[in-house]
Amino acid sequence: MRLSLIILLALLMGCKSYPRYAKQPPVTPEERVPTRERYSTRDYIRLGMILRAYLGKPYKGSSRYDAGVDCSMFIRDVYKEFNKTELPRTAEEQYKQGTEVPRNRLSFGDLVFFKTERKKKVSHVGIYAGHNEFMHASSSRGVIISGMGEEYWASRYVGARRILDE
Repeated sequence: MRLSLIILLALLMGCKSYPRYAKQPPVTPEERVPTRERYSTRDYIRLGMILRAYLGKPYKGSSRYDAGVDCSMFIRDVYKEFNKTELPRTAEEQYKQGTEVPRNRLSFGDLVFFKTERKKKVSHVGIYAGHNEFMHASSSRGVIISGMGEEYWASRYVGARRILDE
């Protein structure tokens, strides 16, 4: 008797509707408010090509054949070439430009800032390249791509600013 009751309960539990086929309305993620995009895919590709041209360029003063750039000059030159945006000369001043962006909302072209010197709040800047990577002018290796998750950069991250929506 008990055995048949257990089998009956097991069969009835097997008939329970699978959540995938439930008659409740589907749960959808919160609707995103569409943002007015000022730049097209073509513009972002052009920005990528500008960045690619800087890859490998030496750091300021490290080559007698190529003038080189430092981190904030690299950012300044890229944005001036891309859309004629005039940014301040230092990383600390650039950190005051644009709009603040949470780390989990970073987009290609956002500026990412780091504290690499003890005295300054912000002393290094790069351009977010997507996939948790950013491009910047390294004092030892010139313009390179680094991972934001690398221990050195992750521990020195200060914040990010969006310049392209301005």
